[in-house]
Amino acid sequence: MCLAMYTCIVLCVVTARVLIVVALYNAARFKPSNQSTTFEGYSASRGVDGNYDGYISHGYCQHTDLQYAPWWIVDLLGQFVVQKILLTNRNDDSTAARRLKNFTIDIFDEDPTRLANFPNITGNVCYYQADPMEPTTSLFNCSAPITGRYVRIVMRNNEKLALHFCETEVLVSSSVSEHINFKRYLNTRLDDIYLVQLYFKESFLCVLECLLRRLSTYCTAVNWITSTGSCQLFSVNPFLDLTARLISDQKSDFFIQSN
Repeated sequence: MCLAMYTCIVLCVVTARVLIVVALYNAARFKPSNQSTTFEGYSASRGVDGNYDGYISHGYCQHTDLQYAPWWIVDLLGQFVVQKILLTNRNDDSTAARRLKNFTIDIFDEDPTRLANFPNITGNVCYYQADPMEPTTSLFNCSAPITGRYVRIVMRNNEKLALHFCETEVLVSSSVSEHINFKRYLNTRLDDIYLVQLYFKESFLCVLECLLRRLSTYCTAVNWITSTGSCQLFSVNPFLDLTARLISDQKSDFFIQSN
């Protein structure tokens, strides 16, 4: 769906390659996410928004309703070799933080929400945490590297509880394949602070540069200034409403990750 008042087309940029990466990197930030229910607007995307603020009232944490088996899931948009999970719990209330317990982190090759008997199925288990979590950031090591696309956190208790945390990093060593789509807004420019400004002969090269930098700077969007060949790179959450920051500019096109 296009933002109101702006003309857009879809530009599909697909990468299918093996990456050799020495250091682990976070493959989850700004990726599509979903959860079983949403409490008062604390959406699933807040669990991968790049903000580690542990005070839930500040609006950077996800939160489900009370239920028996609340879950949260992120789509990495490709097959990755998952090594570790870094989970930031809420730290504004130690009692509330310790509600996070008896949860499993499991990984799937395909979208498990479309499978029969979901959520009562189990993927390849990375880690199981029985004890209540403290109000801090914890690192969970998978017992062995797991290749998959969807990473789920599901909490199973004998009482209705809410699942809530403030940030999840899925630390991977490499990707087997990725599929990234960018949406193009013609005659439009993002009015924001950019990471860097470069110069290219074609808009495709500008978008490609953003893709190449996404592992280090989480680049998700670009302004392509058609008159000068200027390429402005941005790290913004593509799942937020950016309408207020988009302005009409006949000499610019705006590209943003759309999947």
